[in-house]
Amino acid sequence: MQKSLSHYIYEKFLQYELMTAVYVMEPWEKTLFISLSFATFYQYTPIMVSKVTGLF
Repeated sequence: MQKSLSHYIYEKFLQYELMTAVYVMEPWEKTLFISLSFATFYQYTPIMVSKVTGLF
């Protein structure tokens, strides 16, 4: 039985919420958590990649 793409994405979203315990947060807390996580990822990923590859 083939699942639709939207159902697959919804399942992955639910798994994400379960694994990170985000499902217990209120909607505004979820938004804040996701936006701060994205900002941290955006800010520190280039630094870590440059350190790993040796391209200071």
